[in-house]
Amino acid sequence: MSDCVFDIETAPLPDAEIPPAFVDKLREESDPDGPDAWRERLGLYALSARVVVIGMLNPASGRGVLLHDDEHGALGDLDLPDDTRFEVIGGDEAAILTHFWDRIVPFRRVITYNGRGFDVPFLMQRSLVREVPIRANLMPPRFFLDRNHLDLQDVLSMFRATRPFGLSAWTQAIGASSPKDGSVAGAEVGEAFAAGRTGEIVEYCARDVVATARLAEKTAELWGPMLGR
Repeated sequence: MSDCVFDIETAPLPDAEIPPAFVDKLREESDPDGPDAWRERLGLYALSARVVVIGMLNPASGRGVLLHDDEHGALGDLDLPDDTRFEVIGGDEAAILTHFWDRIVPFRRVITYNGRGFDVPFLMQRSLVREVPIRANLMPPRFFLDRNHLDLQDVLSMFRATRPFGLSAWTQAIGASSPKDGSVAGAEVGEAFAAGRTGEIVEYCARDVVATARLAEKTAELWGPMLGR
């Protein structure tokens, strides 16, 4: 059994699908920043956004899968990282969530960057909304690094004893490619999806999982005793 590095990308739901009570709460919290400031935060929450891309990579084999929302049709040619072999699968949100949970079960461990703080809770909450059963517990006790979820943001910030930095800052620091080296970055995913640029989001997610895998490899190489190796 091996590891799986994964990452997700999210985009705001249509207004009609967002619970009115949640909109009221966002409006209330955002009011000092202007009447429409609440819209800038829609992609961050599972009650106002959906999963549009999931990238999964087995770093030992270089093989992975890119699951994407196919609302805007088939993807064209993709510019994916070298030395990787990704299968690309489209479907609606329920379908890609189902694929994710089915495919994650065989792995010994998942590796993420801020997966405990964002990706896994978001996946679980959207699975609840879409009535998709989860098939693995990816939220084990936080302060045990030998469990089945290694969150590199937790590791590198010493469980936030020091300031946590973004993935791009760390990958640039170790001389690896940054996931931002493309036409879409994280903050632009919602706008890109609304414009039908799903292929660019898929490419961004692929870069993200490859960068996370490289950071995990370097951390394990140099911090082995901390990680129980």
